[in-house]
Amino acid sequence: PMAEPPPLSEGALAYVLWVARDYQGCVKAGPTSAIDQDLGIVGNDVDDFALKLAERYGDWVAEWPWDRFTDLNESVSPLWPAALVWQLMSWPFRGKFSYPSPYERLELKHISRVLDHGEWIEP
Repeated sequence: PMAEPPPLSEGALAYVLWVARDYQGCVKAGPTSAIDQDLGIVGNDVDDFALKLAERYGDWVAEWPWDRFTDLNESVSPLWPAALVWQLMSWPFRGKFSYPSPYERLELKHISRVLDHGEWIEP
């Protein structure tokens, strides 16, 4: 069973962390976790995330520029096979296997700052 959301008195960050950890299932989410790069919140999960924030803070959350920070589509890029081959070939030289995100980082602490501020502010 999902934990109850924190009370309003605990502030926006506590609620944002609850949404990420308990509602979205990103158990390792922290204030500096980015929704795309660290938590993998993409596609329909972005809608679910924003709707849960909107339940407490209002519909204006849907107007944020989410598409700058994560992929709003569920589809896989047609370039995925080529990217996979590149990752496998370059792995020994780069020392890591990762697919870099083309999106800007939107960290949970910034989301809470925007909610506290009451309007969108740039990260």
